[in-house]
Amino acid sequence: MEKIVACCGCICDECPYYPADCQGCPKIGGKPFWLEYRGEEICSIYQCCVNEKELPHCGRCATLPCARFDQQDPTRTPEENAEGLRQMIEVLKAME
Repeated sequence: MEKIVACCGCICDECPYYPADCQGCPKIGGKPFWLEYRGEEICSIYQCCVNEKELPHCGRCATLPCARFDQQDPTRTPEENAEGLRQMIEVLKAME
């Protein structure tokens, strides 16, 4: 089965919130449930990549990773956040 990958490199179907709380950014248009906790209507990475630059994913962007990737998950340690970012960048660089 093909993996569901968000434009940021997150593998949606490996997320603990998939599919009960989130169907993955490609399907929900960059509007995951957790945005309500941040006071946002759309993920800033999705907005920039898909809606503004019209790219299929951030791996095609010359500024990868940009400041939008600096967001930290407060439920994770700094080391876990850094590893998560490393994995996302790795996924994006491997995509065509």
